[in-house]
Amino acid sequence: MSELDLIDSILRHSLDLQRLSAHEEAQALEILRQLETELRQLLASNDLTDAGKREVNALIADAHEAIASSYAQIPGLLDTHELSLIVANRTADVLRDALPSVTIPSPERLASLTKDILIDGAPASAWWSRQAEDLQFKFAAQVRQGVLNGESLAQITARVVGSEDEPGILDTSRRNARSLVHSAVMTAANRARLETYRKNGRHIAGLRWLATLDSHTCMQCAALDGQAWNLDGDKLDGTTADFQLPPAHFACRCVATPIAKGLDDIFGTTGLDEKLKPAVRASSSGPTSAPTFEAFLERQSPEFVEEVLGKRRAELYLAGKLTLRDLVSGAGRPLTLDELRTR
Repeated sequence: MSELDLIDSILRHSLDLQRLSAHEEAQALEILRQLETELRQLLASNDLTDAGKREVNALIADAHEAIASSYAQIPGLLDTHELSLIVANRTADVLRDALPSVTIPSPERLASLTKDILIDGAPASAWWSRQAEDLQFKFAAQVRQGVLNGESLAQITARVVGSEDEPGILDTSRRNARSLVHSAVMTAANRARLETYRKNGRHIAGLRWLATLDSHTCMQCAALDGQAWNLDGDKLDGTTADFQLPPAHFACRCVATPIAKGLDDIFGTTGLDEKLKPAVRASSSGPTSAPTFEAFLERQSPEFVEEVLGKRRAELYLAGKLTLRDLVSGAGRPLTLDELRTR
């Protein structure tokens, strides 16, 4: 197996993780859908036309309780420890196809890395608590503003759940929930990958940042594409950015791919590397062996695209009517954690 094949295998699994994320996001959105129903019922059960301060405060208190209860359920949907075990084992399987004597991190080590993972500098649990508090604050503000303006029940409800003409505060909550779930999946997965690379440092020289290069790629990720570090986080030749792991931000689609050591390093010989002609692509810093995500997709069979997207979406993608972003969003055919484990 060449290094390009090794990277392709990592990217295939990354697409599966996108599909897992889509499944977990759908579960979180279902909880928020139930919350929306509960908030609608609370609003409908109160006559806010002539409501006084006491009645409004009582309604808000009930809504706060419902919001807190709903958001408390979401962090438990994703078993980040189980996910890290699956990713570590899958990464080790991929490495075994290219390298000898691969080692897997211990379950205890993976558990310590993925317990209440950090997302953008804060624990995931803190992010969910903050989202609940934000929705509670906005709900109270919208209800009080609606009552103050003498609005009808329908108008106040629209402030919360949205209407055809204008989104409500729950629309923002849904977007944030999807971003948080996605970030949790990708953070846990990339930490498990890095730990697996480090456990096999005798074969792995470092890791390279691979961005999904399409029209939706942000400048931050585009700038990181192709940057490489050794397993201690030191910059490799040509790299200017300080070490970091994907995701770089909420909804980030980047992947950390391994850089295999040369055959001479692995086998303690000389001359083997000179016989190999590595594949290269152009980059702003000169030729590099890092493939693009788009090139990876071009190397995949129509059957692979159909397996990921489903028949109709695959037809659209192969015909150029479905974008690269649509493919890597995981929206085609979501996977559960159990399905990911069996793949």
